[in-house]
Amino acid sequence: MHARIADGATTLVWIDTEEAIIVRWADRATVERIRSDVEGRHRSTGHVRFDTTASHGGGSEADIAERARREHLRAFLEEVAAHVPENDDVTVVGPGLIRERLEHSLRTDDRRHGRPRHVHSAPADRLTEQELVAHVRALAGDAPIRRGLAT
Repeated sequence: MHARIADGATTLVWIDTEEAIIVRWADRATVERIRSDVEGRHRSTGHVRFDTTASHGGGSEADIAERARREHLRAFLEEVAAHVPENDDVTVVGPGLIRERLEHSLRTDDRRHGRPRHVHSAPADRLTEQELVAHVRALAGDAPIRRGLAT
């Protein structure tokens, strides 16, 4: 992960298709969770199914479900992006393509509005809230005070 270059707050977003955890550091951590209503992909059972609606322009049930899933995913990404402060440098972490899609969305919106913030992305497995706070604190350049015996 990258250390913060500018003054101000730093935001870390952990995201997958189930939820986003937005952790912001500005002298202390604030944590916000956004739950997703994106349905998981269903694996094929291997059975061939003939769908009569496909020839009438309606699409198969699988196509309709996938379009609905993509729409829910788009809405979820928009909601998460709306909760990321516009002036904070941002690091997006998480598994899979959803992390990359959020990073791309934030960068595109920044270009459109002329925002100079830094937006980074890195793959990561599920992290605890405490781990996320430690990461955002390190990104902000605010190392925790180590308490121990003086020598």
